[in-house]
Order: sequence, then structure tokens, then C-alpha cells
Amino acid sequence: MEAQLVYSKTTVLDDTQVDRYGRMRPSALLEVLQTVAVDHAKALGIGREALDPKGLFWAIVRQTLEIYRMPRVGETLITETWPGPPSRTAFPRYITGRTKDGEILFRVVALWLFMDIHSRTLVLPAASGIDVPGITRGGELMNPTSIAPREYPNLERRRVRYSELDANGHLSNTKYLNWMEDLLPSSYHQSHVLSRLHICYISEALEGQEIELNWALEGNHLSVEGHREMGTHRVFALRAEYKEE
Repeated sequence: MEAQLVYSKTTVLDDTQVDRYGRMRPSALLEVLQTVAVDHAKALGIGREALDPKGLFWAIVRQTLEIYRMPRVGETLITETWPGPPSRTAFPRYITGRTKDGEILFRVVALWLFMDIHSRTLVLPAASGIDVPGITRGGELMNPTSIAPREYPNLERRRVRYSELDANGHLSNTKYLNWMEDLLPSSYHQSHVLSRLHICYISEALEGQEIELNWALEGNHLSVEGHREMGTHRVFALRAEYKEE
């Protein structure tokens, strides 16, 4: 059974997944992480096909990435994932990424929830009628915590576009990192690479909504919060750490 709970996928990075400097874009990395998680859920019988009849969908709420080296165009990326034991409210999922030579590129932990399709509210695991197994293998990152609100010196605005929506009809969790990267110029990205990310998805951002991005770059630490309705509702918050390359 434990072997079934560990799933791997191989990706060869192409030009659509990297930035102008040949490194994997953070949003593309999240897309790979999401794909391997979704594929594994389907293989375990807890994917969309099992949840749709119950009026449920998977939603990711928090995520932490430790990135030791960002893969580059043409490299082979092997991602391996397994679900952790569920808590009363959430389902942790762990993912590691490595090269075909065994170099560990990143470690990830993400918290997923069951949400009601119609009310868009949390459904507790015990009330879902779905059994999600989980294991620990050693070396997993700590489950991500919430991010407290704070004041920021900078403000930009973005509007959610159709092309940024996912199958659940809201801004895809991967697109937040495009918004994050666009806050900084090419000159910064040329000499810096993302090394750690902690992101909380707090509420949905829907098509046409204008999101206020409040942010600050302090040293190599970037903090961003997104708000809608004149700053009254937090949509997401993230803390990113960059390192010079």
C-alpha cells in the first residue's frame, strides 16, 4: 500500500516553462507541482471524478517551497509526491524534485482542503465521506502556517483575466507567482533566483475583480498581500526569499 502512496512524474523543461534567463519560472514550477498532485489523487481514486458526485473539489490553501537550485531549460525534472496523514481540517501533501542524477532541487509541503462546489465553504474530512490515506517518510517540511497582515510601502493593482482562471473558476494558484515576479524588474531577476516561498491562499479572486497588491522588498525578502474591495478582503499573502546567483 505504501508503494501506491508514492507517485513520481518526469518532465523535461522546455522553452514555455522558463524565464528569459533560462531558469524555470516559479509559476511553471507550481504548475508541475499541481499536475503531479492531481495525477496522484486520480490514481488513488480521490480525484475530480470521485469528488464531483459529492459536490466537492480540492483547494490548496497554503504552500511552502524550499528551492536549492532552480532547474533550467532542457533539464529532466523528476517530481515525487506522497500524501501525509490528514488533520481534522486539511490534507498535507509532500513533493520533492530532483535531477535524473539524483540532485535534490526542491522540497515542498502543501495543505489541501475539501470545498463545497456550491457554497464554496470548507468541508471537514470526517464529513466528506472520502478516505484519504497518508504516510510520512522522514525529512518532510513542517506544515505551513498562516501569514499575519502588515503594512506595506508599495501598491499596484491587477485585474483577474479569463486566461488566468482555473477549472474551479477562480484565479489559478500558479498565477499569483506571475504577479509576484512582475513586481520586480528584469535586472533584479537576472542576478537573483527564488530560494524559498511561503504562500497562503485566503479567498477566491474571480474574473474581473481588481486586486490591490501591497508589497515590500526588504533586502532579498519580498512580501506581498493581495486585497479586493478597496483593501477590505485579503485574497492571498506570500513571503519570498531570493538569493544572488
